[in-house]
Amino acid sequence: RERALAVHAADLAAGTGRVFLPHALARKYPNADAVPGWQYLFPSARQSADPRSGRWGRHHVSEEILRRAVAGWRRRAGIAKPATCHTLRHSFATH
Repeated sequence: RERALAVHAADLAAGTGRVFLPHALARKYPNADAVPGWQYLFPSARQSADPRSGRWGRHHVSEEILRRAVAGWRRRAGIAKPATCHTLRHSFATH
């Protein structure tokens, strides 16, 4: 959480600390895209322009990046069984 807030603060200082909100929310709350509560917990390393507004901001980290990270952690931990993000989800819900 602290890392996400630090990234957001740096982005705000650069004038780009915004996320993409659904169209109805963006219209109803025009400045909500810069509020910390709306920021992604796992922000993307890259910024991009919102195709609707042209504003620059961050999207969430891609699923593929998370998938690769989990696979790497599994290998480094020496776990032979297959483990995926979905496996972690079920483990959390079960235990």
